[in-house]
Amino acid sequence: MNVPVYVALLHHPIQNRKGLRVTTAVTNMDIHDIARSTRTFGVTKYFLVTPIEVQHELVGRILGHWRTEKSRQYHPDRFEALERVALVHTFEEVKTSIQRDSGEMPEVVLTDARALPKALSYEEYRRELGDPKRTRPVVLVFGTGWGISDVFYPEVHRILAPVYGPEGAQGYNHLSVRSAVAIILDRLFGQ
Repeated sequence: MNVPVYVALLHHPIQNRKGLRVTTAVTNMDIHDIARSTRTFGVTKYFLVTPIEVQHELVGRILGHWRTEKSRQYHPDRFEALERVALVHTFEEVKTSIQRDSGEMPEVVLTDARALPKALSYEEYRRELGDPKRTRPVVLVFGTGWGISDVFYPEVHRILAPVYGPEGAQGYNHLSVRSAVAIILDRLFGQ
C-alpha cells in the first residue's frame, strides 16, 4: 500500500429495513473480527463510529479487557489487532483523526451491498491505490443494519461495487459486515 488506509464502521446514520434512519448497536464480533481483518491487510486504524454513550462504555470495557498486559502475553495476535481500534462518536472525528495523522483529509470510499451509480470495480480501485504518485489517505466506510443512510452520501468521494457471489446481482446478497470487510480488503490488498 502506498497510502494510509483506514476502515470506518458506521452505526449512524444507518437505515433500517423500512428505510428509516436509525442508530444500530455495536456487536462484540464486529469489534474483534474486523480488527483482525484490518491488521491482516495492513489497515492503519479501524474506527467504530457510534453516537450512543452507553455503547461507548460497553466497547470501552471490551477494548480495555483486551488491551491489558496480561492479554498481550496470552493473546498477542488479538492484542495487536485490537490496539488499532478507535472508538468515536461521529464520522467528523474519523476525518479529523486521519487528517491529524496523515496531514491530509481522506478520500471517503463507500461500500454498499446495493448497486449504486458510478461504482468502481475492485480491480480498478486496486490499480488506483497502487499508483506510486498517490498520497491521499483513504477511509473505506462500511455500514450496519440495512446500509448507510443517504444523508451520509455528501461525504462520499468514491463508491465500490457490491460483493456478489456466483449468482451475481440476482443471487443471495446479505453478507455480515465482518465478511464483507474481509472480502473487500482481500480484493484490494490481498496477494
